[in-house]
Amino acid sequence: MPSVAEIIVKTLVKAGVKRIYGIPGDSIDPLMDAIRRNKEIKYVQVRHEEGAAFAASVEAKLTGSVTACMGTSGPGSIHLLNGLYDAKMDHAPVVVLTGQVESDMLGHDYFQEVNMVKLFDDVAVYNQIVINPKNAGYLIWRAIHEAKSKSGVSHLNLPVDILRMDGEEYDADLDPQK
Repeated sequence: MPSVAEIIVKTLVKAGVKRIYGIPGDSIDPLMDAIRRNKEIKYVQVRHEEGAAFAASVEAKLTGSVTACMGTSGPGSIHLLNGLYDAKMDHAPVVVLTGQVESDMLGHDYFQEVNMVKLFDDVAVYNQIVINPKNAGYLIWRAIHEAKSKSGVSHLNLPVDILRMDGEEYDADLDPQK
């Protein structure tokens, strides 16, 4: 059974995402590994998370296709906001994946724990935390669908332990017109 990280990457590829922009970090290591193993998507490392969000925004505006960026927990994800507001203002379809501390540490004021759902509420047309690995396939599908159909930013917050767990794929058509 594939991990949640593998399901997310596979679903992004199925949706036509060619690149994902970001900077590595502990809380997104499972995603980095899934991207490395998937030969159909390219990871583009930038020098600052803000650059990752701007790159995804510009690519979406130039191509009209959904794009993706990611940031690690805490400050890594906070730095994405400026570029994501650029995407929001220009109605660019961007999926943003943010790392998070282990799910059992949420609410403990753990190192680099930030309430990402609250933080991304204004910038995102869709904004969820994945707390059940069985639901991850649907949530990434929904994030892509909402970014495409509403021409905006979709955000998924991903606790690192959930990324490592076995998940369930959601096999649905990613075309928002259908």
